[in-house]
This record gives sequence, structure tokens and C-alpha cells, in this order.
Amino acid sequence: MKQVSVKQALEFVANHPTPATDVLLDLPAYELVARALFEIANGPDARVRGSLARTTRAQRMILDRLVGRRAAGTHPATKHKGEEIDFVDLTTGAIRA
Repeated sequence: MKQVSVKQALEFVANHPTPATDVLLDLPAYELVARALFEIANGPDARVRGSLARTTRAQRMILDRLVGRRAAGTHPATKHKGEEIDFVDLTTGAIRA
């Protein structure tokens, strides 16, 4: 098997939102883990305690790995043309009980 970095796995799943096959055993482990992280980031459940915190933490993990974090004392990242990641908007009441 080839080695895949975390960033490469997240980029792969972001670029291919649907799996190539329905058989989970045929998918590589890195793809399963990345898909699970995206599922947590986009699927908060109002009935589960701590779900919003888990969702926010998953979104932050994805963004930190794909975009990177700024060094202390530098200006915030500026908007540039690049790949976009779509997350569920947690501020508009998108969570249904």
C-alpha cells in the first residue's frame, strides 16, 4: 500500500464526496477515517450532548490540516483563490431535533 499523508487523505475525500464503491472493505483505511471526520464535521445532532462541540472540533481539525495555522505574530491568512470546503452552517438553526 502507498503511504498517504493526512492532508492528502482529506483533500481526496473533499474532492470525491461519494466513495468509489459501496463495499466498505474495499476502501483504504485513510479514506474511511477522513470520511468519518467529514461526517462528524457536517452531521451535528441536537439530541446528543456535546455534538456541537465535536462538530466544531472536527471542522477545526480539517481546516488546520488543509489550510494550516498562522504563526504567532503574523497577519491572519488572507482570502485567496483555492479549494473550498463546504460545512454545515451551525449558526442558522440547521440542526433538526
